[in-house]
Formats: sequence, C-alpha cells, structure tokens
Amino acid sequence: SAHSHGLVIYILKAAHTMQASTSMRGTSLRGSPFQAKPVRVSRVGRVGAVTVEANKKVLKKTKVILTTDVDGVGMTGEIKVVPVGYWRNYLLPNARAEIASSTVLETIRKAKEDVIRKRLEEKAQAQAFANALSTIAKFTLKKKTGDKEQIYGSVQASEISDAIYQQTGRDLSGAEFVVPEIKSTGTYECQVRLHPEVLATFSVVIVRDKSLTVKVTETKAAKK
Repeated sequence: SAHSHGLVIYILKAAHTMQASTSMRGTSLRGSPFQAKPVRVSRVGRVGAVTVEANKKVLKKTKVILTTDVDGVGMTGEIKVVPVGYWRNYLLPNARAEIASSTVLETIRKAKEDVIRKRLEEKAQAQAFANALSTIAKFTLKKKTGDKEQIYGSVQASEISDAIYQQTGRDLSGAEFVVPEIKSTGTYECQVRLHPEVLATFSVVIVRDKSLTVKVTETKAAKK
C-alpha cells in the first residue's frame, strides 16, 4: 500500500541520515550508543519485512464470476480475477459477483454445453426446412392483373408466408423475407431467414387471377 511504501522510504532515509551524521563526526557507529539502533541488522530486517508484507497484500486476489455487468471489470457471466478487498467490500455486498468455486464452474460449463447443443439443434432444424423449401421449389400467388400482365399493387411478405403455410403447415409470419420488386406475372426468386446462419431460397410464381382480371381500356372508358 502507499502507507507501507512511504514507511519503507522513511526508514531507509532515516538510516542513511544517521549514518552520514555519524561519519561527519568522525566517530564509529559502535562508539555511539544513541545512533547504533537505527542501522542495526534487525532494523534492516524490519524494512524487508514491511516490504514483503506490502507485496503480499497486493497479491491477494480471488477468482469470481460476475452476476451483473460491472463497469471497468466485465460483463455478466465473465470470470475475472479481482483483489480480495474489492470482492469483499463491493462485489459481494452489492451482489455483483460470486466466488468461482469448482462447483459453480462445473455448473456453468454444463449450462454452456446445453446452450450450444440447443443452438446446433435449432440450426439443423432450420437447415432441414430450408432444404424442404428448395425441394418444393415454387409457391403460387394469384394477383389481379391488367391487359399486359401487370399486377395491381405489390406482393407482400405476408402473402408469401401464407402460401408457404398452406403447403407446409409452417408459420413464418414473423420471419425476415427478401422479396424482389414484382410488377408483373412470372417466376421470382425469394429468400427467407430461418436462422441467423440459415437463409432459405425458393421461387414464387405470380399468376393472373382470372376472376379478378380488369382491362385497362375498359377502366379508362368507364372513367370517361
């Protein structure tokens, strides 16, 4: 600590001053009982003892697991080595961490394995469905069109999601779709993200809904 370090410096300076003072007087240390004590071997030994004790205090640390985010230390779940005093005076009373005992570390290891296993299973399921979408290949949507097969309105992701649900029974209403700009009938390549690492590709076929076909010329004539 700063106090112990200051004490060591003070003792060394005092010993040096007394030795210099005795030398200036031309007398030996042994001949001066008043000045003999500060430079005895036992004094030097005490200085060493103070230094060792200070070092021991600095080295006292413990391994903990953070139970909340701690500024300047780490995030929740991280294992950190911190000074024992910091652990006892701040982390422990404020429930910010707990000792990383072998039992706790084993529990964390198993929990991480379970999470990894679950993620792998989810990815595998997503990949399997992506393969199914590619196998089905095409999902058909009927749209109202004009004379030149131009569709009215646009194709929404919800329409594609409904078409997939009707053929597969899988609800993708909350999934992220990538749909190109569709203005007329035809076949278009679309994508849907089933997992952070799985992007499925499939085709959407836009066909004319004959029951809703409207001729542009008739529409203009009616307006006139």
